[in-house]
Amino acid sequence: MLAQQNILALLHTFECAALHMSFTRAANILNLTQGAVSQRIRHLEDMLGFRLFIRLTRKLQLTNEGARLLGILSSSLKRIDDEIEDIRVQGLRGTLSVGLPPTFSFIWLMPRLEEFALRWPNLNINFRVRAGLINFNHERVDIAIYYGMQKYPDLYCERLADEWLVPVCTPALSQRIRQDNNWFEKVRFIHASESVDSQDTFSEWREWCSATQTELPLEKNFMSFNNCHMSIEAALTGSGIAMGRKQLVKKYIAEGKLTIPFNKEVQAKRGYDLIMPRENRSRPGVKALTEWVRSIINE
Repeated sequence: MLAQQNILALLHTFECAALHMSFTRAANILNLTQGAVSQRIRHLEDMLGFRLFIRLTRKLQLTNEGARLLGILSSSLKRIDDEIEDIRVQGLRGTLSVGLPPTFSFIWLMPRLEEFALRWPNLNINFRVRAGLINFNHERVDIAIYYGMQKYPDLYCERLADEWLVPVCTPALSQRIRQDNNWFEKVRFIHASESVDSQDTFSEWREWCSATQTELPLEKNFMSFNNCHMSIEAALTGSGIAMGRKQLVKKYIAEGKLTIPFNKEVQAKRGYDLIMPRENRSRPGVKALTEWVRSIINE
């Protein structure tokens, strides 16, 4: 293997010197000394068993053998370069399998899919939507984005965005809450356990209450879902007050469909993590997707 790597370097040096007919110019291009280039050419000639250059006083001249080698070498190296480029671009023409949590994919990704498709029209994507982390050893998934706590020592994991917990409800219900000191006795608490990996139905409500030092009868009158989108829809219908994840509810707040009855936001223990086998990081399709997500996730 070492001999193959060595002769490739020598052939590249020969091509550069032959195209410019100058060891000095080749040395400048290759970041070598003129002596190093000359030594490489002599070494290559020794390996091949024939001379490549006629060394005249102030110029070089290819031998017949050198001219023949240059002709085949230039076309071969170009084919190699073209093949490498084709393989590289093929990564953006193939198929990428992406794992996503349900509500994040529906609320955050779906409105942006057209932008991604226009940027990389030849890249096909298989979406694998589930609340739990995909097993990369058993499923054909290249990359995943999940709401979690970055506990994946065998995988590459990068925090893309933090999340904030914020109670949300309709403007009408918010007005009722502000007008009634005993609102918590009459309002239904809505929660979603999607991607939380906890048996506690109200785990995120409890996080918020603990951080804000607020006591609420969470278990007296409640509605729970294992899907965040359903909990948001329940809040939109006025069914109660939901513990929202700000990345998922901010568009409804901007549209005026939901409002924040208390000006208290709490940073969640979890965030949105980019997860993949470490060897996938350099794949063109994976790089394209991750760079795109990084650029827009906090918009």
